Amino acid sequence: KSGRKNAKAHLITSRNGKGDCKMGQSKTDVETYEVTLEPSGKTIEVKEGQTLLDAAIRNGIQVAYGCRHGSCSACKCQVLDGEYEIMDRVSEYSLMSFERDEGITLMCSTIAESDLVIEVEEEESDLPFFAVHDFAAEVIENEQCTGDIHIIKLKLSEPESIEYAAGQFFEFEIPGLEEDTRAYSLANKYKDDSTLEFHVKRINEGKGSNYMCDLQVGDQVTGSGPYGTMQLRDRDKDLILVAGGSGMAPIKSLVEELFSEDFEKEAWFFYGARTVKDLYLTEEWEALASKYPNFHFVPALSNADPSEEWGGETGFIADVIGRKLEKAINADAYLCGPPIMIETTCDQLYKLGVKGTDIFYDEF
Repeated sequence: KSGRKNAKAHLITSRNGKGDCKMGQSKTDVETYEVTLEPSGKTIEVKEGQTLLDAAIRNGIQVAYGCRHGSCSACKCQVLDGEYEIMDRVSEYSLMSFERDEGITLMCSTIAESDLVIEVEEEESDLPFFAVHDFAAEVIENEQCTGDIHIIKLKLSEPESIEYAAGQFFEFEIPGLEEDTRAYSLANKYKDDSTLEFHVKRINEGKGSNYMCDLQVGDQVTGSGPYGTMQLRDRDKDLILVAGGSGMAPIKSLVEELFSEDFEKEAWFFYGARTVKDLYLTEEWEALASKYPNFHFVPALSNADPSEEWGGETGFIADVIGRKLEKAINADAYLCGPPIMIETTCDQLYKLGVKGTDIFYDEF
C-alpha cells in the first residue's frame, strides 16, 4: 500500500523474499556483506537473503521506493562492483533487459552475493524518518463492516510500541507464503497505547487477505514496519483526500492526524464505493464534518442499486470531484485505491490545477 513513486506505496507488497530471519529464529551463522553507497560513500551491512532496500531502510538511509516487490521501478540503482542476484518476481516491464545488462537493478528485489558498490540517489526530505522494526502483535478485534471489508485491531507485544507517521503501512508475514508478505496501511494515527488499526478487503482466493480476515481475537501475527512516505506534508494548504474501498485506511489516519492540531484550510474527502452496502464508517465521517465546518465528506456510488435508497453522489469518483470542485490551485492531494481510480483522479486533479508533485498516492 500503498503509493509511493513520488511518495506512494502499494498496499499489496512483498518483503525481502529469500532467507530473511523470521522472529524467533536464530540469527547466528548468517553471512553478511558490506554495501557501499555512492556518491555519498556511506556503508551498510546486508545480511544473506536480505534485500538491498530493506537493509538501507533499516540503516536509516532514505532512498526512493514504492511497492517493495519489484513492480513500480521506483528503487532503481546501479551496481558498480560485486555479485548479486535479482529475484524472479521482477518483470521485464519493471526492469528492461538492457538495464540489467548495464548493472541497473531494483533495490527491493536484489540480494547481495558479495560485498557491493552501488550508485543510488539518496533523498533529501523534510519528512520525519521512522525506524523499521520486526513486530509481534495480538488480535484484539476483527469486525466485518461490509460484505468484504474487515476492520482489524492489534495490540503490539514485541516491541510494545512502534512510532510511525499517519499514512504509512506495515507488512505481515502470511503462513504458507514463505517468500512473500502482504502490506496494509494503518488506519489510525500513532498513539502510545500500541493499538494498530487496519482495513482489509477479502479477495477471492487471496491468501493474504483471507488469512487476515479470518483472524480471531487472541491470535498472534508478526511482520515489520513502518514503511512508506505518504505522510502529511503541509497544514497550510487545502487538502483533497480520495479513497476507494479499503483505501479508506490511510486517509482515515491522515485525517486523524490533521485534526489533532489546528487546521484552518479546507479538507475534502471523496470516498468511492459500488453500492450502499459497500459504504462503511459513514456516521463517523458525517459526525466529523458536523464538528469541523472546513471538513467535507462526499461519498459516491459507482454502481448504485435502484432498489436502495440513495440521495448522494453517483458515478466514478473522478467525475464527482470535477462536479464538486471548480479549482484547486493551492492544494495537496492524497489518494488510495485501485490503479484506474488513481489514474482517472490524477487526470481530474491536473485539470483543477493540482501539480503532479503535490499528489501522493497508494495504489493497490
